[in-house]
Amino acid sequence: MTWRWTVSIAALAGVALASLVLASSGPKADEQAAINLPGAGAEDGQAANTNESKDAFPQDDSGATQAEPAAGAGDEKAAAPADATAGATDGKEQEKPDTSAEKNKSEEAAPAAPEEKAESKEEGEKAESKEGDKTEQASVDSEAAAEKVKSGEIPVPADPVALAAFHALEKNCSRCHQAGPTLKRAKPAKNFGNILHLDELARDPNFILPGNPDGSHLFIQIAKKEMPYDCYQEFDCKDEPTEQEVTAIYNWIKSLGEVALAACAGRKVIDEEAIVTAIAADLDQQQEHRRKGMRYITLSNFYNHCVEETDMVRYRQGVVKLLNSLSRNSDVVKLHTIDPEKTIIAFNLDDLGWTAEDWNRIIGTYPYAMKPDATVYDTVASLTGTPLPWIRGDWFGFTASRPPLYYDLLKLPANFAELQKAENVDVLTDIEKFLVKRAGFQKAGVSKHNRLIERHAIPTGYFWTSYDFKGDKPEQSLFIHPLGPGGTDGFKHDGGETIFSLPNGFQADYLNTAKGDRLDKGPTEIVLDDSQLDRAVTDGISCFGCHNQGIRQATDDIRQHVLNDRTFSKEVREQVEALYPKPEDFKAQLDEDATRFRNAMIRAGLDPELDSQKVGVETINFLSKAYEKSIDLKIAAAEYGLAAEAFAKGLADAGGEAGQIKRRLEQGVLPREILEAEFKDLIVKVSDNEPIDIAATAAVAKVGGKTKEETHDFDLALTSDKTDYKVNDLPVFSIKSKEDCHLTLINVDAKGEGTVIFPNKFQQDNFLPAGKEAQFPGSKAPFQFRLKDPGTETVVAICNATGKDADGIKHDFKKRGFTELGNYRDFLTRQIVVEGAEKITEGKTGEKEKESAPGAVSGAPASDILSRTAIKLVVK
Repeated sequence: MTWRWTVSIAALAGVALASLVLASSGPKADEQAAINLPGAGAEDGQAANTNESKDAFPQDDSGATQAEPAAGAGDEKAAAPADATAGATDGKEQEKPDTSAEKNKSEEAAPAAPEEKAESKEEGEKAESKEGDKTEQASVDSEAAAEKVKSGEIPVPADPVALAAFHALEKNCSRCHQAGPTLKRAKPAKNFGNILHLDELARDPNFILPGNPDGSHLFIQIAKKEMPYDCYQEFDCKDEPTEQEVTAIYNWIKSLGEVALAACAGRKVIDEEAIVTAIAADLDQQQEHRRKGMRYITLSNFYNHCVEETDMVRYRQGVVKLLNSLSRNSDVVKLHTIDPEKTIIAFNLDDLGWTAEDWNRIIGTYPYAMKPDATVYDTVASLTGTPLPWIRGDWFGFTASRPPLYYDLLKLPANFAELQKAENVDVLTDIEKFLVKRAGFQKAGVSKHNRLIERHAIPTGYFWTSYDFKGDKPEQSLFIHPLGPGGTDGFKHDGGETIFSLPNGFQADYLNTAKGDRLDKGPTEIVLDDSQLDRAVTDGISCFGCHNQGIRQATDDIRQHVLNDRTFSKEVREQVEALYPKPEDFKAQLDEDATRFRNAMIRAGLDPELDSQKVGVETINFLSKAYEKSIDLKIAAAEYGLAAEAFAKGLADAGGEAGQIKRRLEQGVLPREILEAEFKDLIVKVSDNEPIDIAATAAVAKVGGKTKEETHDFDLALTSDKTDYKVNDLPVFSIKSKEDCHLTLINVDAKGEGTVIFPNKFQQDNFLPAGKEAQFPGSKAPFQFRLKDPGTETVVAICNATGKDADGIKHDFKKRGFTELGNYRDFLTRQIVVEGAEKITEGKTGEKEKESAPGAVSGAPASDILSRTAIKLVVK
């Protein structure tokens, strides 16, 4: 055992690499009991838009007075982000530690014949050459992918079924969800900006379950009359979807088979042991004093799931951009990956101005901490001084871009007065001395009312702060009170947002009340961010998305208004003239500040054009959004570093709750928050890894957590006892809802004919209590549910928490035991259009009533709070 400590870290990494094929499954868990559906037994009763000028982001970097790009870094080179090769130290060459003594000791411990040494050297050179070729090819692929993303090209499908869906989505959805010329807002709603890229949608189970439109989130939103949003929620669209268009989308999803990932054939997954082995090899290349601070962000779970390189280049940029946006050091951190696949990004705590306590703050709430069954792990943990020197990039992108972790890492104070002290600025003194530059306008990207923005100079660059209002009263109008805040005739604002330069040229954000108290989210009566699921402006992530390339262009409406209106006193006009610059001077300042930020990105090896409006979703938001999505079996397996088959077997062998999760992942998707909560408990059941328990110091932002009233939705699980059946089999379905609701189950046979199987004549009480699993038909049901014909059948579950009905279905149990719907696709698409038209008519009437009676509550119809899902059954 003593010789193990005389070899280099790289040698240990090699030993670990040789043992990557080990795998095993864990122990079984207890099975959970289910309840019968109500009525199953005899004893049951019968029951905004902002304009973004290209001038704000000039191609010529000469406009910057500070923060010039690194030597030789022109825009042409910046078009493809460079992956630093000299280590995670801003390109500074590092000296390798002298390991000759270790090598000599190793050779003494295990001498080899000259022939063996020669063969070993030759094999090593071949392996190194192969690895180098792989790395070089990965760089070429990344550059090509980046160019493809920036092109903004939208492929038009040739297949007539797909083309019909394309046109339907283009007409009804692209104005909110497709980056490019069709977008009618500043940025894509809900950070979903690729709705016309049908191939991408078909690969994303968060939106599409191939062959299962009734279980696909994209179609479910249409079926629930949630989308198009401007039609069914704002009642202000030119034309609502027609029955033919809804049918076209349904048919396209139905026509999709299993999406093939040809580029992934034979790809070996990168598991925790492979990650640790790569980290060990990287640590071996670091100077000794740098090793303790080395940390790593991984994107290996995306690689394992065969995510396209066009997405990977944006994920990498998102990680590095976020790291720099959380730094208080003057030097930028560059993109530096340590593996040929470019999935492990290295950086050093010292380069960000972070401490070991900061890292502990991060990993204390990390839900995916796994210790691989490899000796090299202990070495890595010892050298870095932490049990977990690596974390996943998607989790980091979500949590570190939002309070409280966002505030903690930047060490931002709890009130605006303290922020001013920290940034060496005195806002009121600057105003009194006319050292600010202002612009006021009626329409802003996030603000619902008029807004004032104000620039202060600070040592690191700029300190832009805003004054926002929650109403249009005279004291809240900049057109009446252009001076302030405070004073006898000053405006009275309700809150503000501040964006200021970090020492490295990136920028930080801060939200506060009028009193100066720090906020995590802006009140929705003042500001809105349609890119977020709850529409709230959230500090960090919302500002990254809105200011995707730095400070945005804005045009002042106040200066000329006041100067032309002589009802304002001479004193007021003179002060406004001093505080509100001429348009050309104000634009030049915006250009300069935007260029400062752009140059910082280029110095970090990032590509500003990957964050352009043409691409759509800013890269930190793109990374964060990936974490929020629902997941299927393949994605979940990728996150454990396992092949889907091995992961499924581990879950099946474990049984109990793990078996139920397996069934949900196989037949549909699982909300992220459920897997996050269960992840650690499943580690030992599906792999040889062990969970790492780290004491949590504070909370972080969590996915989900919104009420059913906010989302008009809730989690509804529908699974069957098997996936494949034979003719005459008797399937059993399990249903579990997060909320109290009234359940409807519909069976759609292989011919497309729909029949409501629950409620029915024998089971009319369809109330499903929250949190209790029910089974259909139930062990005491007075009937059997038998699969009669071969083919693929679909079972649809709809649970309404608002009322009892679903899709306008009317039952007459005196005449028939089960309600027949005829062709289900035709029934559903027709019902969507009819109910949608009724909702729009009622909504417009309600809005008119509100306008005619100010202060009255809108008569617009509230959306039903219901959940829909569906699974497919193969009958042989």
